[in-house]
Amino acid sequence: MLIAPFLGSSLSPQQAARRRLLATAAFLPAACWLGPARAAQGDLTEFTFTMGVNTVPGTALIDATAQDLGLWRKHGLKPVVPPPLGGGDRRTWSPGEENHSDVRLYGMGATINYLSKGVDFVIVADLGTRAEWHMWSMVDRPVDARQLKGKRFAVTQLSGTDRLYVDLFLKSLGVSQDDVTLVPTGGVPQNYQALRSGQADIWVTTEHAAILIDREQRLQSVARISDFVGKDWDPYVIVAKRRTLAERPALVKEAVATILEAVRHIDQAPRQENVARLMQRFKVDEAVAGRLLSTVSLNPTGKIKLSTIEKMRNHYVDTGVIKRDALPIDAIFDASVVGTVA
Repeated sequence: MLIAPFLGSSLSPQQAARRRLLATAAFLPAACWLGPARAAQGDLTEFTFTMGVNTVPGTALIDATAQDLGLWRKHGLKPVVPPPLGGGDRRTWSPGEENHSDVRLYGMGATINYLSKGVDFVIVADLGTRAEWHMWSMVDRPVDARQLKGKRFAVTQLSGTDRLYVDLFLKSLGVSQDDVTLVPTGGVPQNYQALRSGQADIWVTTEHAAILIDREQRLQSVARISDFVGKDWDPYVIVAKRRTLAERPALVKEAVATILEAVRHIDQAPRQENVARLMQRFKVDEAVAGRLLSTVSLNPTGKIKLSTIEKMRNHYVDTGVIKRDALPIDAIFDASVVGTVA
């Protein structure tokens, strides 16, 4: 190995670690050449695929690993990313437009929300990685979770997902919505700026979103949602268009097999390999990538607990987003691809 001489005792531990990380990163793009022989271009089955939210470390790492290792080609597939919804303007939305992908990685909560609005897809597997939502304050202006009356909450919009989590936090803490003020800002960066400038006291967002935007580490957690609802909450999942699953079941199963192979690789890979991929994907340094990796959990089997689906469905019922009998379990999840676990 040509790398060995550079990792000798002449380097400090920090320098040696940095060299190892850079060496790993340097070899990542070539990793795909080390795997099984690729299928010829003409033999690949084309289908539409989207990763969902680009800022989620777990799904981003899965996507990067599948690409770097040539797993799509290994399974005879060619994923094609469709044009952005609404041409990139999400103020215009329709259920039909949302059916833009044969397979996608998405949040379970958002999936249930869209299913209630008539979108034609269904959950087929559980990736295991979850979003931990926090109430955040500034380190120099800490907020006590027991004293929220009169506080101002920065939210992207009054009907957005973060608003639903504000309501869930308030309910969990026994605080009336009338006792706080919502400050809609229009976006995630604007929420952060509202908090920094003193226009808001609290911002509710995911841990990974906070890590990416708060590079100076000025945010302080006031409370986290898992303290109230447990860890078995809102996993990111693999979703398939119902029509595709009905007409091309083998395609969906092969796509799921590809994604879960990437999950298993991540689960068994050296930490430095995963850190290096996150550094590349998010253009961050090693320390930030390490913090992002700490938010990633994995489910190599893809099997899901029906109790998790029921918990998320009941949450949307309780918040008034969907009617109690509107979405039975079999309208949310199809067990024909990987099945369930007790």
